[in-house]
Amino acid sequence: MIKISIVTAVLNGEKYIRDTVESVLNQKGDFELEYIIRDGCSTDDTLKILEEYSDRCTIVSKKDGSPQEAINAGMDMASGEIGAWLNADDLYLPGTLQKVVDTFQTKHKLQWCYGRCRIINENNIEVRKPVTLYKNLLGFIYSRNVLLCENFINQPATFWKMDLWRKVSELSGKFKAAWDYELWLEMSKHSRAIAIHEYFAEFRRHSESISENNFEKQFKEELNISKCYGNKIHYLIHKFNFWKIVTIYKLLK
Repeated sequence: MIKISIVTAVLNGEKYIRDTVESVLNQKGDFELEYIIRDGCSTDDTLKILEEYSDRCTIVSKKDGSPQEAINAGMDMASGEIGAWLNADDLYLPGTLQKVVDTFQTKHKLQWCYGRCRIINENNIEVRKPVTLYKNLLGFIYSRNVLLCENFINQPATFWKMDLWRKVSELSGKFKAAWDYELWLEMSKHSRAIAIHEYFAEFRRHSESISENNFEKQFKEELNISKCYGNKIHYLIHKFNFWKIVTIYKLLK
């Protein structure tokens, strides 16, 4: 039976952590689940909530320097063949992990894949449907050239072989908001991804989220990452896309 390892990093996430944890633990199917939660010494009721699930997952509460550091530590603990991380305010949809396992078992050479992801608000209501549609169209077929021009991969809906993770080492601490984009480009050096045209996850935007408060910084970091990994044409197109998407997000905000 194939084993899948999911890591969640959390710090003072009492508002959403229960929904996140249950979206992982309620996954059913023909696989073994390893769920690792790295808490950064929360001072709210996060740990109290997590204790309710301590018999079904591994919980480590330890001070860390960043979300990347916590995720890296969780991945170091992981013993599964397939891995992913789910942020402490995001959700997996029912049946996601079985679909992921089926994909890897069917496509034996596959190293990583990404599915679709809805955007929800604080009340679990879907929002920004045009943004979701745009990303679905942009990433309908995986292309590294397109990825260098704009990040179309949804982090909560992305999974990989742990062997590939070990090849790219770990998440970099250089960037503060776009470390997932750098990871995709590192992975793309070794293997093509496959787009799965099914919804795997829900990404939550709320008043306290990094993506809500620091979206301009995030997209600026993605532009700088593109400059490091691509050529001048990639960078120029990404620069236009940076202006376009920041303008749209400002209007939405």
